Amino acid sequence: MKPAQSYHFTNWGKNLRIRTDAYIQPATEAELIAAVRNHPYIRVVGTGHSWSDVFSTKGVLLNLDKYQRVLHLDKGNKTLTVQAGIKLWQLNEYLDKQGFALINLGSIAQQSIAGAISTGTHGSGIRFQCLASQVLSFSLIDAKGEKRVLHKGTDEFNAAVISLGCLGVISEITLQITEAYRLHDKTFIEDFDSVIHRIDELIAQNDHFKLWWMPPAREVVVYTYKRTQEPRNDSRLRQFMNDRVLSVLGYRTMVKIGHLKNSWRPAINQFLTNQLKKPIDRIEKSFKVFNVPEPPVHRETEWAFDVKDAKELLRGYKELLGNNKYTFNFIQEIRFTKGDDFWLSECHGRDSIWIGVYNHEDHQWNDLHAYFEAFAVKWNGRPHWGKEFLVRKDYLQTSYPKYNDFIRLRKAMDPDGKFSNPLMEAIFD
Repeated sequence: MKPAQSYHFTNWGKNLRIRTDAYIQPATEAELIAAVRNHPYIRVVGTGHSWSDVFSTKGVLLNLDKYQRVLHLDKGNKTLTVQAGIKLWQLNEYLDKQGFALINLGSIAQQSIAGAISTGTHGSGIRFQCLASQVLSFSLIDAKGEKRVLHKGTDEFNAAVISLGCLGVISEITLQITEAYRLHDKTFIEDFDSVIHRIDELIAQNDHFKLWWMPPAREVVVYTYKRTQEPRNDSRLRQFMNDRVLSVLGYRTMVKIGHLKNSWRPAINQFLTNQLKKPIDRIEKSFKVFNVPEPPVHRETEWAFDVKDAKELLRGYKELLGNNKYTFNFIQEIRFTKGDDFWLSECHGRDSIWIGVYNHEDHQWNDLHAYFEAFAVKWNGRPHWGKEFLVRKDYLQTSYPKYNDFIRLRKAMDPDGKFSNPLMEAIFD
């Protein structure tokens, strides 16, 4: 398979641009294996929904957009085997037609399944782990071009399922799925201090729970989702007006207005928050509730913290973002997930609260990012691998109990650095 030459790639967030002399899109596993065997350096890129530089390469850039077939659906055991390049939205649509669904989802469905798994992508719900927990087994093409099949419950699986592409190229994935279900979505605004006071109650009483905040607004938007088999009642008109007109066109218009004068932004954020003074109460298919309209391009960092610190952490976070020199023109999202045993999972060994900083334009981003990250380090946070972060190996080694074990495994499985790149060297070498 002959690589395309002189390929330029820009990620979705437009903060990273790379050029490579070789770009390959295999359509079969044989072509994928040949690409790994025939090139000394290789990295995989999906839809580019990562803000961190996980995809730059010293050699070949491999993309799996032509490697995205559904291979097998076992309705009795509720398992689905797919090729690694399939997108989450494609999985949602296919499973829905078959009467099934993914167990949990994040907010965006444009990512490939392999990319979402490899970076520790997550949804929300303290009884639900990151998306990688839905994987029962997967095949990995290692540095020698040999196919390994890893099964859930083994050390090798726990080490490799979230590995940022450092141990090989994921080929096929078998997922645990569930019967299709709906979510009863009750969304409303509440004073931030009140939410912090009863945060434990909100976490425990809902299957899925998250917060949206637009600093320095007094209230936050509270999303509570409970699983149900009750019939859906959400109208197409409401979805069109809310998800297409207000959430996309209206929100983007207000963001642009805020660009005209920074001092307008606090009032704009309070105005946008107030639009939910009339609560939402709807029942809809799970993936339609989990997934939100694609946001405007922005910068993003997100960190996982121990959920036992949630109240004190949120008080500090509210003070940090509510009283400073920065202005915010983007929703700040707060979510919760169950801990797991995956070596490089941001939730390894602890139930977690996720908070971060999001902003639309770049002009204050570098200072704002460093400002928040100092707070995150103080609270022993772990950065989302697919978002922006500044910490490197010295800090990460202290935060992940299995970090040095992973470094040793990486050296054993990829001694020549076939799957390395500058970021991987900075955090693992």
